[in-house]
Amino acid sequence: MAILEWAVLLVAAGVMAIWVSRALQIYSARSRGPVLARETTGPAAAAGLVSIIMPAKDEEANIRAALETVLAQDYPDIEVIVVDDRSRDGTADAVREVAAADPRVRLIPVKELPPGWFGKPHAMHIGAGEARGQWLLFVDADCRQAPHSVRAAVNFLAEHQGEMLSLWPVLEMHGFWENAVQPVAGSVLVAWFRPSWVNNPKRRAAFANGQYILIRRDTYRAVGGHEAIRSEIVEDIALARLVKRSGHRLWNAIGADLFTTRMYDSLGAMYKGWTRIYYGAFKSIAWLAGVMALTLLFTLAPFAALAWAAVLAAIGDPSPFVQAMFCLAALTTLLVFVTMRRYFIAGKANPWYLFFYPLAVVLALAFQFGAVLRALGLRSVTWRGTTYKGSKVVSK
Repeated sequence: MAILEWAVLLVAAGVMAIWVSRALQIYSARSRGPVLARETTGPAAAAGLVSIIMPAKDEEANIRAALETVLAQDYPDIEVIVVDDRSRDGTADAVREVAAADPRVRLIPVKELPPGWFGKPHAMHIGAGEARGQWLLFVDADCRQAPHSVRAAVNFLAEHQGEMLSLWPVLEMHGFWENAVQPVAGSVLVAWFRPSWVNNPKRRAAFANGQYILIRRDTYRAVGGHEAIRSEIVEDIALARLVKRSGHRLWNAIGADLFTTRMYDSLGAMYKGWTRIYYGAFKSIAWLAGVMALTLLFTLAPFAALAWAAVLAAIGDPSPFVQAMFCLAALTTLLVFVTMRRYFIAGKANPWYLFFYPLAVVLALAFQFGAVLRALGLRSVTWRGTTYKGSKVVSK
């Protein structure tokens, strides 16, 4: 075989080795990171007031159900602060009705977005300023909490001497596109921000899911809170980076049965949402380009190589190079399915949708390309009715 053929085989073997590593990681409890569930949660006991802060922008359809699950917590000491961020629907009226029946709920209206601020960081900043608790729990209005959710998170941080905890959720998925694409798009983040890396103080990796962030009030103030990340469109990851790089103890865990959410209900919404997430997670053009290249190499390339080698083998006497490439590609493809099947099952997704894995990867690459365009300043992002371009608000 020629030197170039040996080089190609070496790359293919490296891709297979990475998938072996990913398979070991996802099948290893230690590598997956901690899992918080009902059976691993201690008894309810007050460890200080928890201020649950819920930013809401046009959430009339969700806000009542979200508040019901928050108010049903078995943790004995909570207050709930809903920040109505310039809603144009009946969000505020719905919250007022709930607050009239339960004094633990307070509504804080926001009428204008100040210069220099992005919407969600500002809403969370306002909510944190109204909070009285020693713990701040930021949750989204489209999430549904299990009754032991707050208890599990507070107990975990208290037990592990942590200062900030963010949970990876179980996604609620309906229909073809959500089941096929959401787990694959999320797996890109898992590959780059493994909980075992995020939880290691010696590694720079930092990640948070804004649907569920619990942080000590003193830590939040020490790092400057959301005021320090006022113009970040993906404020959750920015806060995680700020906390970890300031020397505070950051934890990620899997919320096995703590809360659920339906992130996006259409392919268009997925594009907008994942473009925003990928941009916030990777930020620089160089990093995004690298992520795209590696996504292509490690996910689509094995399928393409397998198809290419199979065709050559079918139409003639294959060379040793083609035979070797076929074997490596076949083994790598098998590892992809074995690894991703476990990932689908862990996320409560239907593993039969793995048959559409290559299509889902193409869409994830499209999301990443959209993030590159945003990083180049060629495309704006509209989120919750506000349009952002670069670090500026262009319409609200």
